[in-house]
Amino acid sequence: AFNILNFLGLKPVNVSSLHQKEDYYDQLINHFDPQDIRKFRQRYYVVDDFYNPKLQRVFLYICGEGECTGIRNQFTLQLAQRLEAKVVALEHRYYGVSQPFGEANLSLENLRYLTAEQALEDLASFLQFVKTTKEFNVNEKSRWITIGGSYPGALSAWFRYKYPHLTVGALGSSAVVNPIVDFTAFDEQIKLSARKSGQWCFDAIKELNSRVESTLFNDSKGAKALREQFGAHGLTNTEFLWFFSDIFVELIQYGARRELCNALKDQSHDVRLEWLSKNYQRVIRPQDYGTYFLANETYDHERNGRQWMYQQCSQFGWMQTAPIDDRTSMRSKLVNLDFYRRVCKLAYGEGIWPNIEAVSYTHLRAHETGRNLVCRLLLEKKK
Repeated sequence: AFNILNFLGLKPVNVSSLHQKEDYYDQLINHFDPQDIRKFRQRYYVVDDFYNPKLQRVFLYICGEGECTGIRNQFTLQLAQRLEAKVVALEHRYYGVSQPFGEANLSLENLRYLTAEQALEDLASFLQFVKTTKEFNVNEKSRWITIGGSYPGALSAWFRYKYPHLTVGALGSSAVVNPIVDFTAFDEQIKLSARKSGQWCFDAIKELNSRVESTLFNDSKGAKALREQFGAHGLTNTEFLWFFSDIFVELIQYGARRELCNALKDQSHDVRLEWLSKNYQRVIRPQDYGTYFLANETYDHERNGRQWMYQQCSQFGWMQTAPIDDRTSMRSKLVNLDFYRRVCKLAYGEGIWPNIEAVSYTHLRAHETGRNLVCRLLLEKKK
């Protein structure tokens, strides 16, 4: 199989041997009101192990919708090793310990500064801080590249567009640069990935979802047993279907497709459920799928479900729904936009729904070569 790290001649990095510096930057809570001078402590990390000050190369690794506990991304570290670059990482506001209101609750009022625009300004402010602070050994002529994947990948692309004078480039892996409310294409792509192991893998996933849905709505005893098996006592039937379908999605998305498909192959329904119940914790938590939990405003540095769902409900969408064509659907059709509207309403109140017209749009132009799909990303502001 093609491995980009080998292709680029990159060598594995022993993360545990790195000297990672953890510190805090005093960041503005609201970048868009010059009279608001309130600040919060935003956590950041620095890896200098490979840095050559003469070259002045810096990678800004963008942390996303979860606690940032250091710089561990192998691709970023291997690039830094190869190019003798410094790596800095900034924890996203409202995640981990980077809380604009400290350990106060995550009320709707307190969440109002959780936007992509504020996060981009955080990155710009932090970048300038690094450039002007002597201890970093970085000067005004330093060359910066942002790196991120998925949502942070979108931030990386948007940052390059919005602040072209601050960076020389941006890397965005699986960057979700387009806000989409009804995101059926996500499952369609997961289906294609599952079928790399064989049509039987996709069929097994469809059968599991179908049988679980039938159990939830037609067998109260079986439904109770399912919730106990997966530690999902607080979820409604449809919330459980949302959670259950995302087990497959997340395992495939984060590199466990072969393991998942092999575990499902030629096995009974009960054996498949048993394997899933023992492995889902690697990628998701049931608490992030129930409105009872999402509505909980209590702060916990390991918790990110309420914050991330708020970003989806208020700005981005990315509501993963079943494709219209049942042949490509991996989840129940009950997990639809009406369901997500109810989730947003119960968790955050009336009127919280994404306005994608207000978010930067992108245009992706692509052409096929003999072996690859080559893309060029052109970003422009929606007018």
